[in-house]
Amino acid sequence: MKKIIVIFIIFFVSITITSCSGGTDDSLNSSTSSDTDTTAPILSEVTAVTTPTNDTTPNYTFSSTEEGTITYGGSCTSSTTSASFGNNAITFNTLSNGIYDNCTIMVTDNASNSSSNLPVSTFTIDNTTISSSASDNSSVAFGQTYQYQLTINSAYPGTISYSLDNSTGNLPDGMTISPSGLIEWTPTKASQITTHSNITIKITTASGYVLTETYDLTVTGTCTSGNVLSIWSEDQRSSTDSSKFLGNITAYTDNASDTDNASTGDICGEDNDENCTAANNYDYRSSSLHLTHGPTPSATKGSMFFYNQYDNTTDLYLFFFFGDAGNSNANTLKLDVFSDNNTSTDNVVVTDDSGETTRYTSSSYCGTSPRCYKGRYSYNSENSDGAVLGPYTGSNFRIFIDLGGTSTINSDTLTLGNLDSFKYFSKDNSSFSLGSVDNFTVGFNTTMDCNN
Repeated sequence: MKKIIVIFIIFFVSITITSCSGGTDDSLNSSTSSDTDTTAPILSEVTAVTTPTNDTTPNYTFSSTEEGTITYGGSCTSSTTSASFGNNAITFNTLSNGIYDNCTIMVTDNASNSSSNLPVSTFTIDNTTISSSASDNSSVAFGQTYQYQLTINSAYPGTISYSLDNSTGNLPDGMTISPSGLIEWTPTKASQITTHSNITIKITTASGYVLTETYDLTVTGTCTSGNVLSIWSEDQRSSTDSSKFLGNITAYTDNASDTDNASTGDICGEDNDENCTAANNYDYRSSSLHLTHGPTPSATKGSMFFYNQYDNTTDLYLFFFFGDAGNSNANTLKLDVFSDNNTSTDNVVVTDDSGETTRYTSSSYCGTSPRCYKGRYSYNSENSDGAVLGPYTGSNFRIFIDLGGTSTINSDTLTLGNLDSFKYFSKDNSSFSLGSVDNFTVGFNTTMDCNN
């Protein structure tokens, strides 16, 4: 029995050894096959590029399930070429302004398994900046028109809108901004003579990128009640080019004591015994003007201003004159005047000498204007010359004055002769020279009220 058991044990061991020995090659081959990497990395977006952004080298974060080499597709590239397991923060190389909707990222692991392309979420680069500064033009004299042209530095295509933000209630009443970014405002109330703080300009690009500029604007000077006229260079009869704006002037007036009152006497006209009408205020006599209300005459400068009686702010009269009685330089002048959009019928109110100021109503002389005037003046060293036109009423009238070049009325050569400038005068004693401007336009702007 023991012999049988021993034989059985030897047989069993022999079978086991044989079995193990026979499977050696298959086991090794199986182990080698399971160690080969055939799994590609899996990518996902973690942090997209902020859009729109003014950062031309924006940051982006993605995750990878394996380390490997990064390949960029589309319009985006980066100096980062290696990916690690987990989150990978990269910075794109410099990008131009525009929309980026084709950028992709791919990672290839060390076993040459490539991931699917990861689409980078669409983003917009918009580095629009404001290249002008409102603070450089942060004051305006009362009654003058404030202008500030906002300029931007941007290559981003599409429309750009401009607006004034009044969410804080600091925006001056009446201030406007044009579609091209031109801010305009004329302070006309005494209460506006102050510093207007935190005026905010808002710029919105087509991409939705928003910029703001905030500044303070100070109004200087004192309030002078009256009608305000604006002056532009060149012909502004049919439309107004804001870039040609030269300034504002306030019309002269008489006062309440300048009435026909026998007990108090009057202070207009010869012997100061006339009502202060436009003609009496000019007071033409002895071949010269003798102004009661207006600027001091000059021997070397042409002068121009507007006038109305204190109790009739509706009717405005244009005065212009040359020379100073008893102290002039002999001179000859030629100018043309064109009148448009006047709600009254203007005419020659005063002319120094017969035939010097001629009115026309024919298109053969006036072109598109309903009325025009040919002014041809010549005076000696003892006298002055000039004229008064009016009345002008309404809020839309334009007066175009041509001082140089060839006349469109009769082909004369227009000239100021030997005058060294032409000045516009205002009731508040301010004035400015038109300098080299050889034609300009005057028009009604507003009426200032110093009681508010």
